[in-house]
Amino acid sequence: MNESRFDTELYCIDCLGQSQHTVIYVNNVLYKVTCNGCGKENIINPDLPAEIYSRYFDRILSKPQRITKEFREDLSHFLSSLPFRILSKPYRTYNEFKGIFRYVNQHSRNKGK
Repeated sequence: MNESRFDTELYCIDCLGQSQHTVIYVNNVLYKVTCNGCGKENIINPDLPAEIYSRYFDRILSKPQRITKEFREDLSHFLSSLPFRILSKPYRTYNEFKGIFRYVNQHSRNKGK
């Protein structure tokens, strides 16, 4: 699960002025904005699992084009890396889904508190 945090200056309606905010993206989806001045937290509440799965399936559908492009650009690298990639792909996919489930479960428990 790829969580990115950025600090930026935004206008806060509670502080009535510019203040530092922490912006959190999860897999490039805006998730939460928190004012560092007053502590006001705005959770965007995207349907995170649906958003992540949608992007994952888009990657699956675009895989044939990406493989074809890689094949045409550098055949020797493509052929030399193929056996490892075929063997490691199930493990990498498992880890990616495990991270998604862990993140979603962790944040759904925190919402209940």
